[in-house]
Amino acid sequence: MTDRIFLWLAQAFYAVSCVLTLRRMRAGSSGATLQRLNYAAMAVGFALHTVFLYLRGQAVGRCPLTNLFETQAFIAWAAVLFFLLIGPSYRVSFLGAFTAPLVLLICLAALILPVDVVQARPVTRSAWVEFHAAIAILASGAFALAFVTGAMYLHQERQLKRRRLSSSFLLLPSIEQLDTINIRLLIMGFVMLTAGMLGGLVSYHIVGHWTKPKIIWAVSVWILYGGLVLGRGFWTLRGRKVAVASMASFVFMLAGFWGVSLLWP
Repeated sequence: MTDRIFLWLAQAFYAVSCVLTLRRMRAGSSGATLQRLNYAAMAVGFALHTVFLYLRGQAVGRCPLTNLFETQAFIAWAAVLFFLLIGPSYRVSFLGAFTAPLVLLICLAALILPVDVVQARPVTRSAWVEFHAAIAILASGAFALAFVTGAMYLHQERQLKRRRLSSSFLLLPSIEQLDTINIRLLIMGFVMLTAGMLGGLVSYHIVGHWTKPKIIWAVSVWILYGGLVLGRGFWTLRGRKVAVASMASFVFMLAGFWGVSLLWP
């Protein structure tokens, strides 16, 4: 389909963003010009990505979340959206160095693997169904960026423990700042996921086509991230533990989503 061309073009700009950011990290300088170019590359990629979603939505006649391919592309789009919202912040622009590879991996898996298939049973049109799906995917975007900040936290912590600081150390956010960004993303994602779950509950009573495995997976993800937020807020779950848990939770969410989508379409 023609819309896939725009998604491939978006991947090219995400790759450019990744290369530019890594170059600046190795240079160990402020690199204001490279920073602006990096952000611009992500923004152009996001614009092309948005065109893809619009064209796909026009083609399927609804929000483009009708199969695994479209959902993966939407998750990647949401991750870039959150990066563009917080990326201009002081010393947080380097999230792009970690966000771009993740987005590339998610989108390339969707583009290369044979998962862009038409649903055998047309999805029932309902405003609640589309709200539930879209808000849940936006939550996944926040969780994807929490994965990224977790990876950056572990990278910074490793340098501190080894006492061998690379040229990127002073350019990256501190572990304290990354910990703060991480929990804020987790809270934001959990609030949106809760809203999406409530929308899913309403849509289930309207269209009633959710399978039990998908319901079990969705509830498991909600409980997992709810436990993370509560653990960070009321107990001693913070720092490295939260970084590892946020990364593991996102992997679990994606792996579970692929599993239930392929086995119980």
